[in-house]
Amino acid sequence: MATWHRPTVDTMFHIDYEWWQTSGRNFRLYLLEQLCDECKQRFATHRETETVDWVNPDTGEVIEADALLQCLKNMCAQQPDFIDPRVPLTAAVFRIFLLNDNTPLSSKELHKIITWKQPETLLSTLGGRTTYLGIRPV
Repeated sequence: MATWHRPTVDTMFHIDYEWWQTSGRNFRLYLLEQLCDECKQRFATHRETETVDWVNPDTGEVIEADALLQCLKNMCAQQPDFIDPRVPLTAAVFRIFLLNDNTPLSSKELHKIITWKQPETLLSTLGGRTTYLGIRPV
């Protein structure tokens, strides 16, 4: 059994997809909720959106991709209010991990994007006993 260590502002966090499976919550449904209004209108449901042919608007290249994630990355993320102080903190962090392909980040690194919250505040939210949206230490 691994020894638990108290997270610090340098502890790396990510979305733990296994948490979504074991918690009984639907990751795809929550992902759908993160979309901007325009994208929500394009996708009536989160079903059958996992793999679609996506056309890169710059190159015309067709790739197989997740429709919800592609819409989030290419359209929603361009909205000025996609990650701002009005978005709940855990949702803002969740969106950041979605945008960066779940590359682990520390509270210090997250603070560079979520500038209105100090690294210690981010740490106290993410590193506490409650897991929010599957965001956990790596």
